[in-house]
Amino acid sequence: MTKKLKLPEINKKNFPYDLVITWWEDITSECSWVDIGDIKKSTTAICCTVGWLMKQNSDVTILMSDFNFESNSEVKQGGGHTTIPTKNILKIKKIKI
Repeated sequence: MTKKLKLPEINKKNFPYDLVITWWEDITSECSWVDIGDIKKSTTAICCTVGWLMKQNSDVTILMSDFNFESNSEVKQGGGHTTIPTKNILKIKKIKI
């Protein structure tokens, strides 16, 4: 029989960050020989990232994908973060959990 673990609660007291889905614009590039006409047709990429919104100011928007709980249910560590220039953000939508 598998032992059931008591899962810590995610709440604003121990983790005051919103879960969001973010659309943002990024560069594209090519490192092979391409016809000039095709180079002139190249476009940027629209990317989508889901994560916890850790910080946002006029310079950067930082999203984090993972975190872990200490034995006292506090959150002290995170992993898988992405730092995006805020000027590249197209839209952010809060995800209710």
